[in-house]
Amino acid sequence: MTAALARRQTPAPSRPGDPRRAMLALTRTEGVRLLRHPAVIAGLLLFTGPEIYRWLTGRANRFPVLQDEDWSTQFLALLVLGGGALIAANLAALRADRHATTGLYDTLVLPPPWRTGAFLLAVLPFTVLVAVLTATRIALLAALPGSAGRPDPAELALHPAVVLLFGAAGVLLARLARTVIVAPLLLLAAAVAVYAAGLSSLPGHVRWLLPVALEQPPMPVPVALTSRPSGWHLAYVSGLIFLVALAALAAAGARSRRLVMAGAAALSVTAGAGAAQYLPVGDAVRNARVTAAEHPAEMQDCRSIGSVTYCAFGDFRSWTGGWDAVVRGVLRGVPAEAAGRPLVVRQRVSTDDRMIDGRVVTAEEQVAAAAEWQRIEPGAVTVGTRWGDGRSEMSLAGLVAYRIVTGEAAPAHIPVCGARGVLVAWLAGQATPATAAGLRAVDATSWGGVPFGDMQFPVGFSVPDREMSAASALLRRPPGDVAATVARSWTELTAAGATADRAGELLGVGVPPLPPVEERTRCDG
Repeated sequence: MTAALARRQTPAPSRPGDPRRAMLALTRTEGVRLLRHPAVIAGLLLFTGPEIYRWLTGRANRFPVLQDEDWSTQFLALLVLGGGALIAANLAALRADRHATTGLYDTLVLPPPWRTGAFLLAVLPFTVLVAVLTATRIALLAALPGSAGRPDPAELALHPAVVLLFGAAGVLLARLARTVIVAPLLLLAAAVAVYAAGLSSLPGHVRWLLPVALEQPPMPVPVALTSRPSGWHLAYVSGLIFLVALAALAAAGARSRRLVMAGAAALSVTAGAGAAQYLPVGDAVRNARVTAAEHPAEMQDCRSIGSVTYCAFGDFRSWTGGWDAVVRGVLRGVPAEAAGRPLVVRQRVSTDDRMIDGRVVTAEEQVAAAAEWQRIEPGAVTVGTRWGDGRSEMSLAGLVAYRIVTGEAAPAHIPVCGARGVLVAWLAGQATPATAAGLRAVDATSWGGVPFGDMQFPVGFSVPDREMSAASALLRRPPGDVAATVARSWTELTAAGATADRAGELLGVGVPPLPPVEERTRCDG
């Protein structure tokens, strides 16, 4: 017994005055307090609340593009999660000053630099929580049958990185200014700078020097065409985190050669990664963009369902079923002979923002752009890289209906009037419940006519209000009854010169009178 007691190892007594142990103990305490801080809790609710609401109400996009979803929430993360970390960490580091107990802290075993280190490390648990939330969100999106593409780990990692950066900034501000007003001002300035730098009308070079690079791409593109320098930007932000943390330690009185060396290394990483973000886009991406624009078939997989062939970029193959549901809905409303004709639906992308600065092009330029677009594959119906909302489904339904009714390729965003306009709008609206909802939504917010087709593409058309009025009246009737009437008068309704009034007579709906001459739409289609 005596020997056993003699062999039992006696725990090493804690050394009074050991700053490392005291710092870790303070880190645990402050980490828990930061997670319970109202600013952090509010940030978590604001970040997750809208997403949970959309999932519970069925309004979440069932066709997410993962290479866009991975960075699309970075600005929100900066604003609510980074802001929460900034304010909570700043208030914690200022607690002694706010409570006028600075003198008492000077009697403790922990020197100011170690206390500052504890406040910096206390941000880590919240950072880990944000990383888990970000990973969970993208995993749920990726599990959807309609998800497309793949996420970029560097884009996802930027969410917790921004939280850590702002938390460290809160501690640094507390060491530089003993007032609580500076942290909210920094958050406001950062949010305004990121938003302003992301506007497409402003030069975008500076956006990559900010914590988050907000962009407004014309449309989602396949992974092979993406060019965001996400890896370099994550390295740049990581360097900023170390610089801010080291600056906080230095402001608290830390002085050592290792601190200087670490600062020099962090500065080198920040400067090098920041400069590397501006390297030209690689040849692989440039070649892929040219191929996607000029020879999309080389990057696509095609699938035939009945008489319809669907060709999609590899990332978007899962959308073929959704496209087919809309096309079948349109074909149900036309005679069997017209519905059985071969049809090709090809996915296209555009990396040029045609809407930037409200750019205006002449009619001749529109026609030339549409002709160049159709040169790639004459007669193919264009579908884009957005799906799952009523507008995108309505646009595809309209372009398919136009191809069937006119037998021609989509025009250069001209009005389609007369009986053809009435018929095309009705076919698009009756295809699926989503196309009907999309048509109503667009009709309620448009003026002069309802546009069909993605405005980033040079092809599309609009149906004037007069024709839309007749089509809306038809959509309130049973689709089978209207389809039978359409089948009996198909030849006359699809004739180039048939008027809207004649369509009204054939289909039994009223058509509004023509507006005054100066208010009439110039109809070329």
